[in-house]
Amino acid sequence: MRKILGLVVLGSLAFAVGCGGSGSGGNQTPVGTPPGGSNVLSITIDGGPLGNYANGVFASATICAPGSTTDCVTVDHLLVDTGSFGLRVLQSALGSVSLPALNASDNSPAFDCVSFADGSFLWGPVEEADVTLGSESASQLPIHVISSSTGNIPTSCSNGGTNENSQQTLLANGILGVGLEPTDCFFFGGSACDPSGGLTSPPSPAYYTCSGSSCNPAFVPVANQVTNPVVLFQADNNGVIVELPSVSGSAPSVTGSLVFGIGTESNNQLASGATVFTLVCDDFTTMFQSQSFGITDPNNCTGPGSFIDSGSNALYFPDVNNFLPTCPNNTPAGDLSPFYCPSSLTSLSSTNQDPNDPSVTEATNFSVDNAENLFTNASTSSDAAFSTLGGMQPSGAGFDWGLPFFFGRNVYSTIDGQGVPSGAPNAPWWAY
Repeated sequence: MRKILGLVVLGSLAFAVGCGGSGSGGNQTPVGTPPGGSNVLSITIDGGPLGNYANGVFASATICAPGSTTDCVTVDHLLVDTGSFGLRVLQSALGSVSLPALNASDNSPAFDCVSFADGSFLWGPVEEADVTLGSESASQLPIHVISSSTGNIPTSCSNGGTNENSQQTLLANGILGVGLEPTDCFFFGGSACDPSGGLTSPPSPAYYTCSGSSCNPAFVPVANQVTNPVVLFQADNNGVIVELPSVSGSAPSVTGSLVFGIGTESNNQLASGATVFTLVCDDFTTMFQSQSFGITDPNNCTGPGSFIDSGSNALYFPDVNNFLPTCPNNTPAGDLSPFYCPSSLTSLSSTNQDPNDPSVTEATNFSVDNAENLFTNASTSSDAAFSTLGGMQPSGAGFDWGLPFFFGRNVYSTIDGQGVPSGAPNAPWWAY
């Protein structure tokens, strides 16, 4: 699991997979699959572009130079991430497509840094593109081009961590962030990174400008900040629904749908039985093992908040009562110490709660299996989807409802500031 800017989460921990074989589940019909439509994008869980990604859900996007229909490339294996905001694409995946740079407030080209809680980071310029997802298009979209170069990266961005600016380290061709906020500098609607936001100095790590080999934090106008592509659609632009089938144990692949818009088309209406959770600081509360994991200081957005995130590849949570052992760090599949390795399949339960209305709750049962066994079996079965993968959150952290949570559910995620269906609370909120 990796966490961006303290609030935005995505994860990608690898395992080794072999060729051939089969597993249980996979390629089933998603819950409430909508009829084909212009607002539906196919998504797939597989081993990623290198065949070694566990629980990564991917989509493709067509990226063009603004105004062009020929200077284009279709990029596959973009990690679909409801825990971040904006399109980030490896420079190497763009091929010969030439995109114009977008500037910071001083009219110098802007660079974006994404730092993760595990010490890894992404770095590269902000550029403008026309992006098509299925049949929906976002014109003149600011995107983050993940640089192929390792030079000039400021220490406030790298902070001694791991550079993931390649397919071999990112294990994907980019990240498709379609989460709760319209821009990646989401504090106060992006104004924390905007010169009109009232801050005397820009936040760091976030945006930078460079002169020679020196790069320093910089303000960037909201219009030039890396933007959630959904908000620039002409329609169906208020959120997304992730629809994935149930998976029993593990599967080599799973196909589902990313549906754009909520309550805007006949195929994206909010289900009558769905529970809607309004949020505090883009988090809700999970009660697990007699403890509450939620925001404790809304003014500063501190506390062990809990969240739903398709970009995290496991259910990450603190083992409050110390009964789930973690895995070894020297297995044939690599360092698995972030994951749990119970001696047998372990059934658990928790309750999710609306932090603004404690009467709104939803009990959730889940199971965690031995990750070392899962990944060892995957080396012969080619399994890439795991419904029982769980991992350790550090003490003081919240509950990360990663990709296994999405199996067998339709998960709705609205975007802050966008319109919502009649009778629904103001965005952002989750529902399932």
